[in-house]
Order: sequence, then structure tokens, then C-alpha cells
Amino acid sequence: MFIHEMIEFNAREYGDNTAIRSLNGAMSYAEFDQHCNRLANGLVARGLKPGSRIALLSKNNLNYLQLVFACMKAGMTIVPMNYRLAPAELNYILDDSEAEMLIVGDAELREAADRCADISSLTQRYTMEGDLDPAEDTISWAAFDTLFSDDANRPPRPSEQNVIQMYTSGTTGYPKGVLIGHEQLLNAFVMTSHIPERCQVGHLGIMPLPLFHVAGLAASVVWLCSGATVDVMDDFNPVQLVESIASSSSCDTVLVPAMIQAILAFVPDLDKYDFSPLKRITYGASPISLPILEKAIAVFNCDFVQGFGMTELSCMVLCLQAADHRRALKGEAQLLRSCGRPLPGAELKVVKDNGEEAAPGETGELLIRSATTMTGYWKLPEKTAETIVDGWLHTGDAGYVDEEGFFYIRDRVKDMIVSGGENIYPAEVENALFGHPAIQDVAVIAVPDKKFGEAALAICVLKPDTSTNDEELIAFCRDHLAGYKTPRQYAFVDELPRNPSGKVLKRVLREPYWEDAERQVG
Repeated sequence: MFIHEMIEFNAREYGDNTAIRSLNGAMSYAEFDQHCNRLANGLVARGLKPGSRIALLSKNNLNYLQLVFACMKAGMTIVPMNYRLAPAELNYILDDSEAEMLIVGDAELREAADRCADISSLTQRYTMEGDLDPAEDTISWAAFDTLFSDDANRPPRPSEQNVIQMYTSGTTGYPKGVLIGHEQLLNAFVMTSHIPERCQVGHLGIMPLPLFHVAGLAASVVWLCSGATVDVMDDFNPVQLVESIASSSSCDTVLVPAMIQAILAFVPDLDKYDFSPLKRITYGASPISLPILEKAIAVFNCDFVQGFGMTELSCMVLCLQAADHRRALKGEAQLLRSCGRPLPGAELKVVKDNGEEAAPGETGELLIRSATTMTGYWKLPEKTAETIVDGWLHTGDAGYVDEEGFFYIRDRVKDMIVSGGENIYPAEVENALFGHPAIQDVAVIAVPDKKFGEAALAICVLKPDTSTNDEELIAFCRDHLAGYKTPRQYAFVDELPRNPSGKVLKRVLREPYWEDAERQVG
């Protein structure tokens, strides 16, 4: 079975229902499916074959999800790219993915794309803005949307095909392409259907998360497969979000805790809005504090659900249900520190350093076995084999399971920093800082941050007879890294603590900053 067949079913059964909408317009399911067919035929007509990679650099818009499903229909693989990345980072993804086509969302992003070096595999470039000009190597979306038929008949292809290649940074400093197929997305649809009151036909799902993140893309795909309307916000705007909620008849939304805090802090006259249409807020990427949850429930008066997942798992696999949140508010506040319990189709276990499964309360690494687990890392079979062992995916998160099966994170086996829902890998930042002429040694660690949960702190050792400061290092990093990866805090020391084999003791560096915290993550 193919995931796009569910869209074709909805187009037949609920053709007049709105599939997607944004500030720039709306599209029914019949129109959405028709446009996806045109795009798929256009991709084939441009010489692309099943398995071809198509890179997409765009903010959320009406065209984004059309292209995702068009690639599915054409048997091709979409490579969503984070538009906040620096040109060097985009360049690496384009080269590594062997993308044959790049589609850019707007003129501003085209500037960033044009700064990427020539990629041997990349032979075609398109923009979602502007008029068709065959004289240019970059032509417009109109070339697909008006010049090709909406015929849905295409040659058969294997359902095992990978449909998404989503890049996630790694501890080596180089992003890895996570491969997600039809099977993983279909299983995500089935798995999340067991969450009570899921968004269904006629309901509205408001999506402020970027679609280049697995949480935003997977939730949007599930909503569309369910027959709901997806409201794609081009960027998170707290006022716009609450107005969309208040003006709907029934809706869900997906947020990170920092977004919830922003709504509570920055929307004027919040108490004057009618939030009765809002049925549920699903949040993830980091836990929510009890004071923020209590305030949010008082304001929104809806269900709260926490999802735990990662790009390698395609969607959420652990869930802290609405009923669990209600238990927390009635005196079991410790549940809010949990990531929840497995959804159907997922299993978890906690393994100690010696490989033995940990007893309840014992700390070890979280392993997940799920029907949604990636098919592997693109061109990295050894890394895939290290990450997935006997069907169990090693998450890199350390924690414990309680007697009821709730999982609690205590620390990370790896050094990843989660800041405002964005993953920051210290090795990536360290590699960039080592390029600064004054830096002799550097270690990047997570420190507590009231707004984002965690923030990156760069602890630097300077070369003899050199000097620098925070402002200079921030400016340097901005030329090499996405803004959200650039540390805003720096400390300068004479040397970094290392073990006998020379490895930096990051736990020692973190201790002074986390000594008053209950756990070593934000």
C-alpha cells in the first residue's frame, strides 16, 4: 500500500472538503490530488526517474505538501532542507543526497541557494515564485502546475521505496540522511490513531512547526490521510495562531513548549479569545514544566498530549496521554517529567552499560523497536548497523522506566543539545569554532535556559598571544552555522578537563551549571 492512496481516497470521498489552507489561499482534496498528479507528471517529464532525489528549500506554504505527495506518486524521494542552515550546510546536503533537482520557496531563499557551490548531480532548479522563463536555468512552479496533465496512471513500483530523506545532524559533525518509506508513514498513521480524539474528517489541524522537521511533516501527513484540513503557517506567529484557533469550529495544533510559553507571554488580551474550538495541544521536543502547563490549561482548557520521537523513528512513538496530564494536575506532578509510554507498534527497553536490561528505576540507554523505524541512513551502512541492532534503535537518551512503564529521561548518552525544539550537535559547532584563528581548543555543552530549556555554551581555550570576545565569535559562527546553532554564551579557560585517553570530560564541564537541576536536560 502507498501512503498517497489515502489522499486519493479522500479526494474521491471528500473532494469538496478543504485539504490545505494558508494565508495565501486554500485547496480542496480534489484540487490537492489533481495538483499533486500534475506535479508528479511534470517531474517525470523533466527526465527524473523513480528513486531520484528532489531537494526542497522552502518555508511552509500551500505548495510544500503538494510536492511531498507528488514525489510519492512519481516514486521519487523528497529531501526537505532546513532553510535556516548556512550555505555550507545546505551545500553538504545537496551534495550528499545526490539531488537532481532543487526547488526553492521564494526569492529570499533563492539567494541562499545560489550561494551553494555547483553540485554535479544537480541539473535542474525551480522556484515557487515568478513567471515561466525557459531562457533561465531556474524556472517557475507554473512549469509544473499548468503544463502537465493530472493523469494519475503511472507505472507500478515497489511499496518499500523510500519517500523522504530527512537530514539530521550527528555527533561526527556531518548531517546524516534518514530514509523513511511508505511503510513507516503508514505505520505512523495507524500508531497515532490510538490517541483518543485524533484529528479526523472535517477537523482542522494548525501546523506552525516547520515541515522540514519530522514532527511537522509527519503530523501533516497523518492529518491529510485522516481527511482533516491542514492550516500551514509559514512561520510561528503567536497572535496569528490564537486567531486561527478562535475562528475555527474544531481544531488541534502541534507545538513545542517554547511556543506555548510565547503565546502565554506575548499575545495581548489572551483572556478575551474563545478557545473552545481547541480540542488538543500536542507538544514535544522537550518536557513542559508544571507551572506552564497549569497556566496553559487554565487559558486553553483543552487536552494536552506529549509525544516523544526522533527523525529516525519517523513520528512519535512514546506518548504521555491527556489522561496522564490530568493525573499530574491531581497530585502526580512527576508524570510531567516523563515522555510517556509506547504507542501500539512500539516497544521500549532500557539497557545498562553491560548490555543487561535495567530494572524499573535503574538508569540506562533507551532502546526503541518500532514499526516506524527508518530504513537506514543514506549511504552509511556502518552507522545504520551501529544505530539499529537486532531491530532495536539506540536513541542515545539515558533514563529509566518506572513500575507503570513510563519512561523518564535523565541525561543523554550523546551530547545533543535541544534548544527550543531544535537539535544542536556540539561536534558541529566545535568544528566551526576550530576554524577561528584564536581558538586552540573548544567544547560545547548544554546549559539551562529559562526560555528554550537548554542553550549552547562554548568553553574555549585560546591560542597564546591571541584574544577574542563573545561578539566576534558569534559573528564568526553566523558565517558557518545556522543562527539557532550559534552559541550566544562563551567561557574562556586555560585548559579543558580530559580523561587519560584525551576525551573531553563534558560531564565535568556541565556539573556547575546543572547542580541545582533535577536532571541533566532542560
